[in-house]
Amino acid sequence: MPSSPDPLPSLLVAWRVEPLPDPRFRRTVRERLGGSAAGATWAAFVRRRAALVVGALALAGVGGALGGHDRARARADEDRARLASAYVAALDARLMVPAR
Repeated sequence: MPSSPDPLPSLLVAWRVEPLPDPRFRRTVRERLGGSAAGATWAAFVRRRAALVVGALALAGVGGALGGHDRARARADEDRARLASAYVAALDARLMVPAR
């Protein structure tokens, strides 16, 4: 059985890529770069990244709610302790007059 030589290596050696130069390449790149700078407003940013912005706002809202809840609980505990102390101080037996 005769072995047939593989033509692929000789084809790869002879293969050359010669792209045609695009005379409008620089102008096209500059237009694309200039167009992205013109649309660089806050509204355009939000429209392009709507999911990211909504997620960040939701995360900030949840964080604020949890932080506010903890702060309110701490303040309520402080108020409760102050009121209890004032109540106990008002029950001073030395100031009570015996009822006759």
